[in-house]
Amino acid sequence: MTSGSKSSQNFRLSDIVGQTAAGVFASKGYIIQSGFLNSSAGQELSFTVSPSTADFGVLVPHQPIVTTLFITIANGDMPGYIVKASENQPLSTLAGATIVDTRCDAQPTPCTQTQPAIWNKNVTYGFGYRMDGKTAPQLFDSKDVFAPFPATLRNEQPTTVLQSAARRVKDQATMSLKVNVEPNQPVGQYRNVISFIALPGI
Repeated sequence: MTSGSKSSQNFRLSDIVGQTAAGVFASKGYIIQSGFLNSSAGQELSFTVSPSTADFGVLVPHQPIVTTLFITIANGDMPGYIVKASENQPLSTLAGATIVDTRCDAQPTPCTQTQPAIWNKNVTYGFGYRMDGKTAPQLFDSKDVFAPFPATLRNEQPTTVLQSAARRVKDQATMSLKVNVEPNQPVGQYRNVISFIALPGI
C-alpha cells in the first residue's frame, strides 16, 4: 500500500493505492485477515477543463473582458469530490510588468481569496474569477461577484472551487475569468498558469 504526491513539469498527482483483494482468508488450521482495502479501487475520477488556453485578446483600459472555462467532473461510486484552483503568479510579462489580482469594488474592504465581492465598475482593475454550477461555492451568489486567485508564488494554498459529497455524479461548471487594465498599464503579452487539483472524497 502506498500514498503520496507526485509531480512533473505539467502535472501534480495525489493518490492512495490499496489492495483490491483485502479480506479474511481461511484454510485448515489458519485464519488470516490481511490487506488494506481501498474503497475506491476500480472507480474512476474523470476531470476535464476546456479550452486549455484562455485568450483575452487585446486589452483596452476601462473595458473589462470576461472569458469562460468549462469544467466537467464525474466521480463514479466514490463518495464525493473536491476541486481546488490556484495561479502560479499574477498575469505578467517577460519584462516583469504585472496586472494586479483584483480587489473588487468593495471599499474599504476588498474581496479576498475566501470572500468574493461585487466587481462591476470599469475603473476597478485587475484579474479574477467567479464560479457557476451546482457544486460551486455559494458565495458566488451573483453574476457580478468575483475573487482573486491564490498564487503559489506567494506560497498561498489553492482555494476550493467545486465540492460535493454525492456519489455517481457528473457535474458541469463554468469558471469566468475577468481582466480589466488601467490606462498606464505597460504594453506586452501577459501570461500565467491556472492549476486545478481534483480529488475524490475517499
